[in-house]
Amino acid sequence: MRDVVRNDGSVIGLYHRVDHEGFKGSVKFIGTLPDTTGSWYGVEWDDPSRGKHDGSYKGKQYFHTSSSTGGSFIRPKKVDGGYSCFLAINDRYGKTNEAHAGVIIEDLFVVDGHKKQTKVEMVGAEKVNKKQSKLDQLQEVVLRGMSVYGVGPHGSELRQNTPNIEELDISATLVSSWLCVSQITECLPKLKSLNVSDNVLPIIPGADKDMPCFRTVEILYINRMHYTWKQILQTCKMFPVLKQLHCCFNSVEKLCLPSSLEQLTLLNLESNKVPSWDNVLQLASLSRLDTLILNDNKIENIYFPDVPPGDTTSCFPCLKSLSVNYNKISEWKSINELNKLQQLEEIRIVHNPIMDLATPETVRQMLVAKISTLKMCNRTEVFEDERKGAEIDYLKRFGPHWLKAGGHQEEDKDQTSAEFLQEHPRFKQFLKKYGAPETSEMEQKSKTLKDNLI
Repeated sequence: MRDVVRNDGSVIGLYHRVDHEGFKGSVKFIGTLPDTTGSWYGVEWDDPSRGKHDGSYKGKQYFHTSSSTGGSFIRPKKVDGGYSCFLAINDRYGKTNEAHAGVIIEDLFVVDGHKKQTKVEMVGAEKVNKKQSKLDQLQEVVLRGMSVYGVGPHGSELRQNTPNIEELDISATLVSSWLCVSQITECLPKLKSLNVSDNVLPIIPGADKDMPCFRTVEILYINRMHYTWKQILQTCKMFPVLKQLHCCFNSVEKLCLPSSLEQLTLLNLESNKVPSWDNVLQLASLSRLDTLILNDNKIENIYFPDVPPGDTTSCFPCLKSLSVNYNKISEWKSINELNKLQQLEEIRIVHNPIMDLATPETVRQMLVAKISTLKMCNRTEVFEDERKGAEIDYLKRFGPHWLKAGGHQEEDKDQTSAEFLQEHPRFKQFLKKYGAPETSEMEQKSKTLKDNLI
């Protein structure tokens, strides 16, 4: 049987990725079938509905699929095996006289609320193309969705013609392995950001070794790869200077201490299956981490058990920004716990039950008052005047509770209960900063709070 080759002469082999009418799949079988002539590919499609069976033909299993309908046999000439990275760059960014030269076609349309597409006129496309067509000056390259399979026979051309690429997006392409990715990056000595999301890249033995071709990469996107946390850690060992890791929409459940991520400053775990804050605390020793994104997981509460309320935790010593949108946080004590962090400046916490405990304005006031270092709340800056107002309102709002808990305007008569201070750990700071409010002010604010509660 003759090898099936691409237009550039490279061979399409087992486990290579192919495309047919916009549907991608992996070649699991190459050969002949009984009672037929010529060669067939056995392909497992990414979309199981595209297939017809589980890799069987007339009672014999030729390859295996994860779904009972994920496989089919197809003639080699009907699939697209892709083209090299350099040809893709030249096709997208090379000089051309077309009206939309150098512009990604998908970007020429906007979709309104009724999902109707409207074409956008791109002014100056020719000028953009003229600038981009100087391939040796390209710094950012986006090849998302193109049929790039690897470096192919054009490695020297890639190396010679695009030496200044710093950001490369080869997401949703036809690259089939980390070896294919490494052969591309080996030709890009200045590469800092790599996006391989939406690809099928199996973890193979030896993939946990420091690889010279990845030694310049500081930012890695591996979204929608079906990776577990263990597989993510294995992958990251190939990237010795990694600073930012985006691994959204994967299969992350149980987290463990990441020994290979000491230099990490940003970690994005959005839309995984992290079940609790206990798991998140496994990352607490990441001493350089300043941004942690945990949107759309299953977190119900936040806590730092190493210190009591009012003290500073040793966990996440450099964390400045925390995003926990679309979780299940419902109690104010979780917000109290966030005040234990040494440097927290930003919180994003929309679409949690806690946001429904009062009006949006009141919830924001509470967040600002409870977290002393907060400078940005749900993407809106916190100014000093707002902070002062929030803290004074907090004093007045919970003043009656403080009095009932043994509090007193005269310090020598104050016997505030430990239970109250645990629930309101910053209250004593507010008293020291602003003084105790008058009883009439506390009563008025208490009534206002009832009006604001939902």
